Amino acid sequence: MGRLNKEDRKNITQYYQLYEIPVLFADSIWDIKHIYLAYRKKILVLSSYRLVRGVLSRLGFRVANSTQELEKCQRFLAFRDALLLLCQKGIPVYFYNRIGKEKNNYPYSESACQRMAKGLSFPKMYEEIDKYESDFKELFGSLYSKAYIEQIGKIPQVIKKGDVYCHEDMQSKYVNVINGQRITCYQPKDAGRVIHFYGRCGAFGYAVEDKDSLPSQLQKSLLDHHVTDIRVVNHGLWGGEDSYIDHNFINDSVGMKEGDVVVFYRMHLDKRVMNHLEAYGLRYKEITHEWHQHPEAKWCFYDKPGHMNSVGYRIVASILCDDLILHKFSALPVNPESLTNFRSNHLTTYLKKHRNPEFYKEIDHYVQGILASFPLAHNIRKCGSIVMNCNPFTKGHRYLIEHAASQVDRLYVFVGEENKSFFEFADRLEMVKRGTADIDNVVVTTSGHFMISSYTFPEYFMKDYVKEKNFDVTNDLEIFCKHIAPPLKIKVRFAGEEPFDPVTSNYNENMRSILPKYGMEFFEIPRLALDKGTVINATEVRRLLKEKQFDSIREYVPKSTLEILMEKYA
Repeated sequence: MGRLNKEDRKNITQYYQLYEIPVLFADSIWDIKHIYLAYRKKILVLSSYRLVRGVLSRLGFRVANSTQELEKCQRFLAFRDALLLLCQKGIPVYFYNRIGKEKNNYPYSESACQRMAKGLSFPKMYEEIDKYESDFKELFGSLYSKAYIEQIGKIPQVIKKGDVYCHEDMQSKYVNVINGQRITCYQPKDAGRVIHFYGRCGAFGYAVEDKDSLPSQLQKSLLDHHVTDIRVVNHGLWGGEDSYIDHNFINDSVGMKEGDVVVFYRMHLDKRVMNHLEAYGLRYKEITHEWHQHPEAKWCFYDKPGHMNSVGYRIVASILCDDLILHKFSALPVNPESLTNFRSNHLTTYLKKHRNPEFYKEIDHYVQGILASFPLAHNIRKCGSIVMNCNPFTKGHRYLIEHAASQVDRLYVFVGEENKSFFEFADRLEMVKRGTADIDNVVVTTSGHFMISSYTFPEYFMKDYVKEKNFDVTNDLEIFCKHIAPPLKIKVRFAGEEPFDPVTSNYNENMRSILPKYGMEFFEIPRLALDKGTVINATEVRRLLKEKQFDSIREYVPKSTLEILMEKYA
């Protein structure tokens, strides 16, 4: 990467203004003389050229790689956008600093002082278990045995899986990771809300059993306080970098739902940055001193108070639980003007830039899977398609599918796979399959991550919270036209007329102009109306469902959908 553009320079400069650090850009060897003559060492010079950085470094300047700094800056701006998006959704974000060392001559135990002085982290002690037997006995009590320590210390490594960083799956007596996340114990079965818990080893669980990790103990503490409608999900990474945690949070933020809560437990940020982010809804609490008010704080850790045993985590969990309940799981107020002007540009740019590099290989695998399940016979010459979310599947969706299926030899109905809607993907897919089972030439399948997804069109999942509606959908449609439609013989794409949602209406207009460039037709079908003239829409069904008005819902949905709704919600 060479010279940065004007917008990137502006963003980096504003980012470092938070740290009160002036920034200059050196784009060639000829800039060195100017910088040396005009400035001294209280600036940061950014350059993508190794030679320029090397010369300036020898001259005593603070230098950095502009490409790497741009990445850091873009992640920060996307993080900030994610905070505003969650504010729009009414989702609170809490930031608790990882416990640090108490000042003012705190009376740590003699053994704890020795561990701190020698830097005896759990991994270091794990290498020579017998040598540190007395320390392990203090930290694990009656649980201690060499075999126990060996088992508790087996932690799966951090990998990048798809678009996120996570741990490899594993199963054992004490440490269990499923789908990249360590399990949280004590979760209530029917809780619809989620506490998304982010952090490093302190969040994952530093050398403790599943039941003693901080997320598990927070879950238990909430249940002890009769909070039963929310479950804690462990996004912790032992050995992961802060940049990994930020990346995962940014990626997850698009799919978080009203009623959810975000909790960070990690090293505190620079105070200037923290103050800045509080204006974007980040609720910060310093808990080191409060934690040290407990007598167990004198001894319940390894090389530093943040690396603690189950006793230490229990104290942290009680502090977090009390604070969440005190604030009634509420969000920090944000200036309404910030929300009104929110455009999500940095967030969507970041998401698109960090798409899985194996993306296009996955598309080919996805398409071949469809062809293997539903071979194209010689008499199938013209195929059509509809991409639907079906949240839930209504009589309007059924009408659209019937009409489209009558125009083609085969109709592919791609159901949005992202779990970012009121109804889970599995339920929506089942509704469509049951609701179209009698139409012979209809193939119902998942959209994968390739159509109207957080990979191709992340703005779709922000449309209820962002005022700007003219989102760029070119990327999503070009992927469909270039990589999905040709092998499946799709010559036409159908969509329902959209009188309510400007984002979907804009998407339809883009299909009308882009699809013909690839030799495809586009048909927009008027919505089905009830006898009284009311247009059927899924939003009204969701409203009625919240009020348990199943008799009214009957007007809007097929019998098969009503049966599923009754099974799930009655």
